[in-house]
Amino acid sequence: MCRSRNTYKQKILLEQDKRIFSSSDLAVLWEIENKNTLWTTLKRYTQHQVLYRLQKGLYSTLPIAKLNPYEVGCAMSGPSAYISAETVLQNEGIIMQNISKVTLFGAKQKEFSIGKTNYLCRYLNPNYLLNRTDIIEKKTYTIATPARAVADILHLNPNYYFDNQLAIKKLNIIQIQQKVGYKQ
Repeated sequence: MCRSRNTYKQKILLEQDKRIFSSSDLAVLWEIENKNTLWTTLKRYTQHQVLYRLQKGLYSTLPIAKLNPYEVGCAMSGPSAYISAETVLQNEGIIMQNISKVTLFGAKQKEFSIGKTNYLCRYLNPNYLLNRTDIIEKKTYTIATPARAVADILHLNPNYYFDNQLAIKKLNIIQIQQKVGYKQ
């Protein structure tokens, strides 16, 4: 006799826009209240490669190599974290140094590596972190505009040197600093 597979949980996962989930997210999605049932399901799904474990309590529907590094960084650094500082400035050509880490701002200071990508999450006071002025909400991650990235880095280091001074002059840094609440 053939036994039909229960694909209900997999179907729910595939219908979601995001690809990285915490174990508590999955418990809510699958309507699982019993922790043992949840852990058993997670263990089986990772064994069968339906889910991939990023770290304890954090899972992905894709292998790490296929995930966007920005998405992974934001997921690992917490719900209010966003890509900023050197990563944004390098992408925009404001600094010319080769930055080897994806830089973020979040609720906790930490350095970590996932796959072949290194991350640096800097602590930012919640008063500033939760102010979403000039922060773009992408589908799977959050990133600062160049103006916000400059304001963020000047908040940490007022003497920071920018290679492309012309690009800095075009940005409305003082206005962003005032909106966020940074001291000038």
